[in-house]
Amino acid sequence: MLRLKCPSQNYAWGRLARSNSEVAALTAAAGSAVDYEKPYAELWMGTHPSGPAMLAADPATSLQDWLEQHSQALGPTVLKRFGLKLPFLFKVLSVETALSIQSHPDKELAEKLHAQHPEIYKDSNHKPEMALAITDFEALCGFVSIQELSHALRSIPELAAVVGKQQAQAVHSSTSNSSAAQAALKDAFTALMTADPKLVAEQVELLDDRLQQQQQKLTGKERLIQRLHQQYPHDVGVLSVFFLNLILLKPGQAIYLPANEPHAYVSGQLVECMATSDNVIRAGLTPKLRDTTILCESLTYNQGPPVMLHGDLVQEYTTVYSPPFDEFEVYKVSLPESADTIIPANHGPTVVLVMKGRGNVTATSALKASALEEQTRVSKGDIFFVPSHTALDVAAGSAQDLELWIAACNSKIFEPQFALPEGLVNGHKLANGHTSVDGHRLANGRKVSNGHIVVKSAIAV
Repeated sequence: MLRLKCPSQNYAWGRLARSNSEVAALTAAAGSAVDYEKPYAELWMGTHPSGPAMLAADPATSLQDWLEQHSQALGPTVLKRFGLKLPFLFKVLSVETALSIQSHPDKELAEKLHAQHPEIYKDSNHKPEMALAITDFEALCGFVSIQELSHALRSIPELAAVVGKQQAQAVHSSTSNSSAAQAALKDAFTALMTADPKLVAEQVELLDDRLQQQQQKLTGKERLIQRLHQQYPHDVGVLSVFFLNLILLKPGQAIYLPANEPHAYVSGQLVECMATSDNVIRAGLTPKLRDTTILCESLTYNQGPPVMLHGDLVQEYTTVYSPPFDEFEVYKVSLPESADTIIPANHGPTVVLVMKGRGNVTATSALKASALEEQTRVSKGDIFFVPSHTALDVAAGSAQDLELWIAACNSKIFEPQFALPEGLVNGHKLANGHTSVDGHRLANGRKVSNGHIVVKSAIAV
């Protein structure tokens, strides 16, 4: 394991360190100084140049520098598919005020934007992402159905005044998920987002005044509109709430977002994983640059809420969240006090965050390098890079639970399970050593998710 020192970002929408920011708590627990009057918005764990992880034992050396000297740590499949870089960027977010109405470009658009405006779009990669709630979490994600939008345009005169009669009528005349509905949705959303700012400000003010008179009858979206108007007065993003699904997540629930889908995280704290990119196209609820035309042109205009994931138990104490993206999936390991588990060796690299508690971790790997730790005590705030084909034996302390979050490449990118002979895992026999009919193995009586090797001294293939 390679112990990392990872940067936090002090974006304005983050929670103040003194106001229960998990990012600030993790930063402080890792030994870094924290200014309790500043917002702590994001903790970055990866190799992106805008916030690279550094080696804890050598702060002048980045994880990317180390990988360039130890390419075998990525494993042959990842190296061949993604090149000499970590394919995913792992984060923790502490959201106090809403993030911008935004989307992330697909690969083709990212390459074009990066070539044209490298000072704004810092890389040429796409950015599918997944958000996993660690507290109650609010987000706006994806477009509502054409019927819901039609109802909003009929019942919210301020929204209709900005969108315009012709665009509203096209929405009213459309049926769900038809090409006409997508076209009408695109025209209506574009009309809203490109409307005269003076008209937008007037109508948002009128809407807020009207809602103030109806406090006992407000819907969840209407209450959100009041909050957003306080955070971003007279902003067009306030009205865009009517176009988007309001999603409420409980801890342990997750959503994933493909490229070119509109969204805005509103409040709460979460773990986030994405393809390694920092490309964001913004159009509302932000003081930053707005690229409204590009956002409106590039969206898919699919309708309906995002898919919600609850996680699949892959072995005792371990849950996986696996979106349909090649670059990443995320594991949550929750050990009660004094319990232990084996995290099987992965075909690709992983990044491990200790979210809560204390314990001990023993790593066994075919890769040998002076910076790698084989056995260490861990506690909240510790972050490790784990090379491919490295098994972890994790034990919680006797006085408190231990919670780990682990980012990995999506197991679907790896070859089918190898027909390994019976072997030993931490002194225990591997059951059968053959792939079962559902694509899983059993090790120590526990299910092991597809894409993993359970023999500790596995040979890289």
